[in-house]
Amino acid sequence: MWQNWHQPGAMMGYDGGGWFWGMAFHGLSAILFIAILAVVLILLFRWFGAGHQMHASTPPAGSALDLLKARYARGEIDREDYLQRKADLF
Repeated sequence: MWQNWHQPGAMMGYDGGGWFWGMAFHGLSAILFIAILAVVLILLFRWFGAGHQMHASTPPAGSALDLLKARYARGEIDREDYLQRKADLF
């Protein structure tokens, strides 16, 4: 059986077409691995980062008067309501 020993990889039993498919597979698998790694890292950063953020639904710490002042400053209640609730506290 005659083989062309001048082609790359012929000494190891590879034919010329196998090189292309092998390189294409390794290239695509490397790109796929990097994409999956990036998605996993992004999800981990979002998951661990979510616990360190202040949520708007969490009331600020402080006394009832501090909370009342904060609501008035945000415009949630008007002046008359603020004064009435302040008088109710004392």
